[in-house]
Amino acid sequence: MIWFGLAFLSALLSAAAAIMQKKILFRMTALEFSFLVSVLTVALCALIPLAVDVTSVSGPTLAIMLAKSVLSAAAFLLVMMSLERNQISSALPLLGLTPAITALLSLAATGEMLRGWEWGGIALMMGGTYLVERKPGNLGLRPFREVIAARSHRPIIGALLLFAVTSVVDKSLLTGYAVKPLVVLFYQQAVYCLVFGAMVWIRMASFRGVIAKAKEQLPLILAVALLTVAYRLSQLEATRDAPVALVLAIKRTSILYATFFGGKMFSEDRLRMKLLGGALIIASGFVILRNVA
Repeated sequence: MIWFGLAFLSALLSAAAAIMQKKILFRMTALEFSFLVSVLTVALCALIPLAVDVTSVSGPTLAIMLAKSVLSAAAFLLVMMSLERNQISSALPLLGLTPAITALLSLAATGEMLRGWEWGGIALMMGGTYLVERKPGNLGLRPFREVIAARSHRPIIGALLLFAVTSVVDKSLLTGYAVKPLVVLFYQQAVYCLVFGAMVWIRMASFRGVIAKAKEQLPLILAVALLTVAYRLSQLEATRDAPVALVLAIKRTSILYATFFGGKMFSEDRLRMKLLGGALIIASGFVILRNVA
């Protein structure tokens, strides 16, 4: 059960990172922050080649790893965009849908019929989403319509789909292709830096201006970079030894910790209702995965 401890550690570190990210995003854009934190994480990962041979992967495996990293970078940026535009207690609970969506996609791919408890998990997922999105005066199906229609939630919906895909690819890389977690992390962070740097350049943003903003937030950005490397590595290590959707379900308990402490710190509204909704969403992942060994 070492994988469980690693997944739980990843959850705690991820929650701490999310609260710091929200604090930073009050002062800079999602893209600026994503670029800066990727530069620092690349610097931290520069020591990885001293520990493992990062050139040992085959060409086809490297291509899969790089393509997956581009999708992961897009997912990370989308989450940062959602945190920038929404309260942390509104944005993060919806990320708890990832394990359930991953499991349901797997069921759809194999052609299996949903069982009783899996339908129960879907019901919990829907109920949790309703509680997170329901505002005073919103009755009937309006909260669900707002999740789909609200522009502020579109980044989260995109991130959910990308996380479901990239998590399955991570599992394949770590088990089917026997790639070491440190190797996956090294290439992933390098791609992040290239992707975000290219986006800053395409938008003709001033790199000097971005760096100037970084000086004000450097301690927090450095802390996020350290936490990011740590929670990604612990998640990859856990994924190597356990079903990917189950690891994600445990990792997503970070949502409750970040929602509670972040919601208190930033004085966000309807915190109790959002916590209850987040708990139901997280529970839905475990219910759907009750048959996973």
